[in-house]
This record gives sequence, structure tokens and C-alpha cells, in this order.
Amino acid sequence: MQDELYDSFDRLLLGLDVPAKIRALGEGGAVDHLWQPLQESGFLDLLVPEDKGGAGLGWKQAWQVMFAAGRHGLPVPVAATIFARGLLANHDLQYPLTPMAIGAFADREENGSILARDVCGVQLASDVLILCDGALFLLPVGAAALQAVGTKGCFDGQARWSAVQLDDRRLGAFESGASNPNVLTLGLALGLAAQIAGAADQVLQLTLAYANDRSQFGKPIAKFQAVQQQIAEMAEYVYAARMASQIGCQSTDWQPEGSAAQVAKAHTSEVASSIASIAHSVHAAIGVTEQYDLQLYTRRLYEWARAAGGANYWARELGADAMAREDLLDFVRQKVF
Repeated sequence: MQDELYDSFDRLLLGLDVPAKIRALGEGGAVDHLWQPLQESGFLDLLVPEDKGGAGLGWKQAWQVMFAAGRHGLPVPVAATIFARGLLANHDLQYPLTPMAIGAFADREENGSILARDVCGVQLASDVLILCDGALFLLPVGAAALQAVGTKGCFDGQARWSAVQLDDRRLGAFESGASNPNVLTLGLALGLAAQIAGAADQVLQLTLAYANDRSQFGKPIAKFQAVQQQIAEMAEYVYAARMASQIGCQSTDWQPEGSAAQVAKAHTSEVASSIASIAHSVHAAIGVTEQYDLQLYTRRLYEWARAAGGANYWARELGADAMAREDLLDFVRQKVF
């Protein structure tokens, strides 16, 4: 891959020893050690307009950075922050320079509080951007009743803010438009699709390296037909995930294109578990050990596939969108491909 943004961001991450920092985060280490170099790099402002200090680019360019973030298994909310900054800056709203998560599914409760469910990377974020009741809220994680989900090494969770805490955190009314009625959820889903594609690529590379290095009966296990068939199937899933995520990221500005983004998340979420399963099958027992890096990436595949809506959720959204069109064939040709 010769894309300049990807190459630059990839070099930055290679110099950070990301696996060691991920393990440190799992032990309660400070997120700043990983976040600060990302913030100083300027890559997080890709979707911010130039007149507001950003790069003024679109999803086609942001894909490269999000793909690289996924390839290094970054658990901090990179895609969420890039999209949140782009959305806020393009609506003349201020944003923090710290990590922002996005509450893809948030509801107002009877007592007036807001509950955000399954917020990806919330334990590593300072704030959560939420769209609820037609208004944007930027809510501090420190003020939330936070409930972790998953096991050690998972940084997702659900967060609840009381009605009193919401008074001065409302950014204002927000109309996402008829074409993208769930633009906050859609943007996060598309960013995660790019990260899934990146993590899948890294998992494939690790699996190929292991299969060529590990010998059994006097030859590398990559020479056995059964293993070759598994890796070939895995490679199909990996490259299909990359293609789907790139189809989704064709927008030239901060706004995701609805149907293409739905395709991207639906497909990448669908193949993520198969990619992880085959990788662990080839690696056998070593693949699940804490000391071996594979689990750092397959863990993200499972988490990102679930976050912001899984394969079934986005397939239903896409199907409903398609059935509402007068000419289904034109919809498939123009919006999906």
C-alpha cells in the first residue's frame, strides 16, 4: 500500500510499540502515553475544515488512517474521534483535544437521564458524543455511572448520565438530514468498518508468518493442504472486508454516504468472526495466550464487529432503504457499488 497518509500514520504507530501500550492499558495504565502522540500528529483533524485548523479532507483519505489504526489494533477511539471532530467543526461547535467516544445507541430514560449502551472504547475516552431527542450532547465520561462490559482487555461499556448533569452539556439542536437520519451512528459504523479491515489485514499477516515458521513432521504447516485451504478462505474474507470498507468511504467530505456505509459495516462485521476463528485455528493454543500478539487484534475484531450495530442490524437498515426506492436496480448500481 503506497498511500501517503497510511504510510505516515503507520510509521508513527510502529515507533510507539503499540502492543506494549495496549497491554499497559489493560493493567490500568494511562491513556495519554498512547493518545498524546496521536493528538500531536494532526491526523485526528483530517475531517476538520482548513479554516478551523484541520486538513479539510474526506472519508476517502480518512480511510487510510482508520485502516492503519485498525491494523495496529488501537483500542483508543481513533475513528470515533476523527468523525466526531469533523462533525462538530463543520457545525461550528467546539471539541476537546482528548479522546471522544460516540454513543451510537442512546436513549432518554423516564427520569430524564440518558443511557448510552455498548459505547466502544468508552473507558479510554474523556467524553462521549451523543445524539438524543434531536440534540447533540458532549458528556464527560468522568461524570457518568459507568458499567464495563466484556473481560480484561475490553474497554467498552455502558454509561448513564443523570438529568441534572445534562443541563450544560447540550450543544444544541441537530438535524442530521433525511438522507442520513442516523448520521452519528452511521459515521461511527463506517469508521469501525475501516478499522475492522485493518485489523483483519494484520491478523492475516500474523497467520501467514506463523504458518511459514511453525514446522510439523519436518515441514512448515503452511505446506499442508488443509492449512492452505484455511488461509485461502481467510484471505478472501480479509480482502473482501477491505473492499467493502473502501466502498463505504467514497465521500469526499466529512459526511458518510448512507447506503455505501451500511454495506461497509454489514459486510465487515459479518466476516470479522470468521477471520478471527480461522486465525486461532491455524495458531492453535498459542493464539489465545496473553503474551502472543494475535489476541490483541482478534479481540478488536469481535468488539468492533458488534459496536455501532452488527451485520444483521445494518443489513436490515440497508434492506429497508432499498425497498423504499422506486428502482431497486439503479439503487444497487449507484449506491451499493
